[in-house]
Order: sequence, then C-alpha cells, then structure tokens
Amino acid sequence: ITSEVTVMDELDTPNHIYQISTINALVSGLYDGCVSLSKLLQKGNFGIGTFKGLDGELTLLDGIFYRTRPDGTIYVCSKNDFVPFAVITEFENYDIHDIHDLNSYHDIQEKFDSLIESTNVFYAFYIEGKFNYVRTRTVVKQEMPYKPMAEAVKNQPIFEYKDIDGYIVGFRCPSFIKGINVPGYHFHFVSKDKKFGGHISELSIKNATAFVQNCSCFRMEIPENESFYNMEVKD
Repeated sequence: ITSEVTVMDELDTPNHIYQISTINALVSGLYDGCVSLSKLLQKGNFGIGTFKGLDGELTLLDGIFYRTRPDGTIYVCSKNDFVPFAVITEFENYDIHDIHDLNSYHDIQEKFDSLIESTNVFYAFYIEGKFNYVRTRTVVKQEMPYKPMAEAVKNQPIFEYKDIDGYIVGFRCPSFIKGINVPGYHFHFVSKDKKFGGHISELSIKNATAFVQNCSCFRMEIPENESFYNMEVKD
C-alpha cells in the first residue's frame, strides 16, 4: 500500500523537481556515479548536473543529454552514463515572458526575481534567444583519489561567446536549500547549433523569451553507495 501511494503521489504532483545527492556532497568530492541517465529520463526532460568523475557539465534539454568537453564543445552522450549529482524536472507547465536588453548577469537575475511569485519556491527557467555575451566554464574529469571541488576547479577552462543564439537551462532555488542545492540561480548554456555549452558565469541578453515554471514539489534521493556513507560532507 505504501509503495502504491508513493508512486501515485509523484505522478499526480505537477512540476516536481527530482535531485540526486546534495551539492555539499559534490563539493566535498563525491564524484562517483549514483544513477544512470536512463533513470534521470524517467524523472523529466529538462535539467542540469555533472557526470561521474566530474567529467563535464550535464545539460538536459528536450529529453537529450549534452556533455561539455574540456574545450567547451558539447556532444550528445550515452544514456548508460552515470552522474553523481543532477537536478531534473518535466518542463511542461510554464509562464512566458519576453525580455530585452539586460546587460549583466546581475541585471538578469533581478529581472527574473520580478517575474516570480515567491523567493521561497523552486523555479525552472528555460530561455531561448539572442545573447550579446555569454561566459561559460566547465569541470574537467578527475581521477581517484578525488580532490574536493575547490581544488578540482582551480584551473577549469573558461570560454567567451559574443552575439550568439542559444538556449539556457537552469533553476532558481530558495535560500533555505543551502547545502542541499545552490541557493539562487544556476544556469547552463547550449548554443543554437548545439556545438558549444557549459556553466554560465556571466551573461548579457539582447532579445529572448523566458519560460518560467513554478516547481511545487522537491524530491531528493540520497546516494546509496559506500563513498557517500563514509565521507565527511563539509558545510
């Protein structure tokens, strides 16, 4: 009876977010693969994360998984790949807003804050359009024994794109989620030609359409492996 209730509840809950592991576990060095991409697809068609061994940024757009290479290019990856951390939703019920001439990431976040109903709710953001400037970075595959994230990203590659069309995939999380996820905005970029992408660190929008989905339910799965059970998860 309990199992049936749980399944029905998840299917009946609109716009739920599924997350594997915690951001603090990832930052502390938990890069082991916890779930497969094929399992993530059962949770939704839209999301972000990283791969086993911190092997590139993960972007899920329209049900297709993209992985960044160390040179900033992206490619469609196998559904048999595994991830240590990901945030996924089914993107299907959203509000639409036209946005123009926002010249910094700070301005964009302020604009998006004006579009949402509450800072205490999770939101998924999908933006498509023309961008004056996009700066991205990517994580690079690590070998065991794994270093904590702060050390692993010291020399991560950074890329800059000007006057580029593309797509942005990401989420806004409330402040009370600190340690579980990243409070505020976390966005990944995919160029329109599906050749370049990565984690966004700076952004300027010329003309774009923002699709904003209120996510009313947050579900997290704890990694079931020895590494997570035995590790010291740092604050």
